Order: sequence, then C-alpha cells, then structure tokens
Amino acid sequence: MKLAQTIGCLVLGTLACLLFAPGVSAETLSAYEIIKKSESLMNQAKDSQSEMTMTLIDKKGNQRERKLISYGKNYDNGDRKALLIFAAPADVKGTSFLVWSSKDKEDQQWLYMPALQRVRQITSSGKGESFMGTEFSFYDMGKHKIDDNDYKLLKEEAIDSQMCYVIESIPKHIEYYSKVISWIRKDNFLPAKMDFYDRKEQYLKQGLFGKIQNIKGIATPTHIEMKNLQNGKATILDFSNIRHDSGLSEEIFTQRYMQRGK
Repeated sequence: MKLAQTIGCLVLGTLACLLFAPGVSAETLSAYEIIKKSESLMNQAKDSQSEMTMTLIDKKGNQRERKLISYGKNYDNGDRKALLIFAAPADVKGTSFLVWSSKDKEDQQWLYMPALQRVRQITSSGKGESFMGTEFSFYDMGKHKIDDNDYKLLKEEAIDSQMCYVIESIPKHIEYYSKVISWIRKDNFLPAKMDFYDRKEQYLKQGLFGKIQNIKGIATPTHIEMKNLQNGKATILDFSNIRHDSGLSEEIFTQRYMQRGK
C-alpha cells in the first residue's frame, strides 16, 4: 500500500466498505489491483466524523490518554480534506491539525498550537517528524498516490484466522520509508497489519487494524495500534460515535475553524 495511505486515512476518519467491480474475481487480481481496491475503501463515504481516544505508551509501559474529534470530507475529483481537534487533556486542548489532499499535488498540512496563537504549515522537510509525540509521523497523516510505488504479491497468510494478501510496496523515490509490507484481508479488502521499514531498510514499526464495525453499511475499523520496534513506544487509537455522510460544512476544513475549534 502507498506507505501510510491506509493509516493516514483511517486516523482522519475516512473509512468505508469496498464496492467490487462487477465480473472481477479477487483470485485474478494483481498486487496493484488489490491495493487499488483497498484504497477505494477510503473514498465511498462523502464525509465522516468521530470521537477518538489516543493512548500514548512509553517504553516503560507508562500511559497517557488524549481525547480528540476528527472530521473528514471526500470530493468527487479525488481530493480530500480532514481536521483533527484535541479536546483533552488541558496541555493539548485546542490544538488542531488540518490536511488538504489533492490527487495532483503534495498534501498541504497545518498545525495550530493555542499556546503560540499561530498556525504552522508543515513543510516537506517536516513531514518525517512525529505527529504530536505519537508513533505516527506527519507523513503518515496524509493521503498519498499509489502510483508512486511498485507492488509485489508475496504470499497469502492468515491473521487472526482471516486469510490475507501479503503485499510489498516499494517507493519509486524513497523519502520516509524504504518499503511497507501490508496484510490485506481477502474477504473485505480492509487492512489487517502493516510493517514499515526505515530509509536504512531496518524494521521500524508495525500498524494493526481491528475491531471492525458495520456503520451505515460501511465496514469500519475502530481500533488502530502503531508499535515502534526501534524505540519501544506505541500509540493506540480507539474510535467511537462514528458517523458517515452527515453533510459536514466546508467551513470546518478551514484555518479559521481550526483556530476556533468549533
């Protein structure tokens, strides 16, 4: 999968079920076609919103909990906008993160810090940084082009008794990860697991996706774990009160709104 394509979109609330093309057998799909079908999961809901509990775990096992609200909106031309707002605790309350994604250009990302009373635009050089002290990077939080990678179907393997396609994704131009190995469920094409390798081809971190719920006919993972194998830290995301296609206003996805937080 396009590196962190699935993680970024799941985190920002654009979760949806797969619509199979008529007359196409999954058994005949290439690695690229499997990834393409899995990507289509992120484009069915016109908009999504949810509440999120973020748990940060350090290498000693100590935990910190944060509460967030997420909004996402998809457009017919393939573009996407998303907003995260931190609701608690007090040290991060009011912090917000806005992403505008376009199929034709690099993501635009902005981070608002209430203590500084300013909006910081995340540049290309900063996208490898940790997002708010989590094991997700700013790059992980964006949407990426699947055609920027080469794909290879390695094998089929069971994860928690569910058979998966195991696919290797290698970027044509290495920026953040040298490769990603994805386990894509055969029954619904939702991701089950992703292994990330750093620029030196060392195993960096693992993403796990589970607790799938059916929300308005949309198969939705509601639990994500990102474990960093190099620093021993982890970030867990649990989603609740998820709503799809509620008609979110364009005003939500603006710098003005992200500074107000409402």
